[in-house]
Amino acid sequence: MDKTCPQTMVWCPPLSAGTIDLIKRLTAFAACIMVIALFMFVIGPKGEQSDLLRPMAEFIEEHDINANVYFYTEVEEFSEANINMENTMAYPPRKF
Repeated sequence: MDKTCPQTMVWCPPLSAGTIDLIKRLTAFAACIMVIALFMFVIGPKGEQSDLLRPMAEFIEEHDINANVYFYTEVEEFSEANINMENTMAYPPRKF
């Protein structure tokens, strides 16, 4: 039986289960990369400018705290930053 692709009317070899699985995995990988890029370049920068996160971002920049470290045990300003973060979360800025 000769199969043809409807769009081109050219013979199309049937896709194996492995090929379909590879296409699904590559599509999922590309979707994950796009979501990560969305958070990095759109959601993150907009979140930094929000009234809720701006005070924390300014405090981190003013005190030159490396916010990318996982353990803050060696950073002197961490306790002050922690208090500021807790207060910001408990009492967010309100517009009047």
